[in-house]
Amino acid sequence: MARVEVATHIQAPPERVWDVLVDWENQPRWMVDARRVSVVSPHREGVGLVLRCPTTIAAGIVVTDVLVVTEWQPQRRIAVRHAGWLIRGYGAFELGPSVDGTDFTWWEEIDAPLGSLGDAVAKALAVPHASRVFRRSLAGLKRRCEEGGVTP
Repeated sequence: MARVEVATHIQAPPERVWDVLVDWENQPRWMVDARRVSVVSPHREGVGLVLRCPTTIAAGIVVTDVLVVTEWQPQRRIAVRHAGWLIRGYGAFELGPSVDGTDFTWWEEIDAPLGSLGDAVAKALAVPHASRVFRRSLAGLKRRCEEGGVTP
């Protein structure tokens, strides 16, 4: 598996950051590769929550990412399993309180198709691309949390 991990400090309390994270339908306002996020499970929070997200992976190619929440610790951690036909693996948003806000980490482990060949391609191409996208997204998340608005 190829791993992508980015982190930032957000000058807002974990409660605020959490509220922005779980505002599912508005995630595309800060998550630059997400076209839309839809809750497809009967519930909107907790383990077992299912999200569907058309995602731009590269060169304008859009695939649907299906995410299943595997861990739910309010204001601390949301872990997911990517269960789509192309995007597979695991990831998490992790929040840690700090003196002046929240330390935030986003990591993903990509389970590339084609075994070791797929892993090599993922490490060479997908990880650098995803790292850039995640850093841009975290900058958007930081702005959104520090500005104060969850919805328009």
